[in-house]
Amino acid sequence: MKLPPRAQLGFTLVEMLVSLLIFGIIATVATALTMGATRSFAATDTALASLSNLEATRAVLAADLGQAAQRPSLAADGAPMPAFVLTPDGFVFVRRREGTLPALEKVSWGLVDGQLVRQPFPTIDRSPPGQPVAMIEGISAIRLRVATEQGWQDGWQPQDPEDLPRAVEMTLLRADGVPIILKFLVAA
Repeated sequence: MKLPPRAQLGFTLVEMLVSLLIFGIIATVATALTMGATRSFAATDTALASLSNLEATRAVLAADLGQAAQRPSLAADGAPMPAFVLTPDGFVFVRRREGTLPALEKVSWGLVDGQLVRQPFPTIDRSPPGQPVAMIEGISAIRLRVATEQGWQDGWQPQDPEDLPRAVEMTLLRADGVPIILKFLVAA
């Protein structure tokens, strides 16, 4: 009986081991690339969601301050409040509401438990703030400045209770230490 030529017998053990080693290297590289792409997509989704949330908050805040009214109000205890009040962690003011009733609304913006919140008041006078709406989470500190005729100021002491600042600068310090600086014109 005649044996078939060596080429027809199959692979040697060394050839099989070399091919398995090459396949293992290719599989490892492909897995690493897939995992890197997955992490990249997840990070991109997180960043886009954060940016979208920040832009939505900026739009609401710009609309609120852009409709500020020169209307003093009364605090919950009946004490008079100027049209715009800076608080240690935010500000309170009255704004116009175009096309809706009531035509005026009192709102508060501020930092509460690591969140930038917006709180509408049920009524303009003699009312505590309503339910807070969390706008941005993960905020460790807030700094507010207002623009007046004398420039940017850390405090706000209006001469007339109906006075409004020209602009508001809000610096939000995120929990990761990155500051977000937002500036808004205030309607007069």
